[in-house]
Amino acid sequence: MNEVQHAIETFCKYSPQEKIDFLIQVAHALTILARDSYAVGEDGLTNPPRLRIINEIQHRLTGFLVALRKQDLKRYPEDVLVRMILEHPEDLDLQRQLQETCSRVMGQIATTT
Repeated sequence: MNEVQHAIETFCKYSPQEKIDFLIQVAHALTILARDSYAVGEDGLTNPPRLRIINEIQHRLTGFLVALRKQDLKRYPEDVLVRMILEHPEDLDLQRQLQETCSRVMGQIATTT
């Protein structure tokens, strides 16, 4: 089983609270990953395409969180959300970082439950 499929299966088994905890931690990690997209102490971006990808992930992830908190069923299917977070063939380095982040966060959740 590949990493994405494993992440989907794990996420789908989470309780609503575990899903919220996971997504909040991933959202925080995205802010750190985004720092690779700009030069510290400067106004310019060093990797605008990566920052756009991260912003789009943040948008979809937080939208899902809002819907989940409201118990609104009109949200992305869980497997689609996980794929949107983890699959980015246009930036393989970011894809690797996201998959590592997801694995780490899922490991943390597994040890607290």
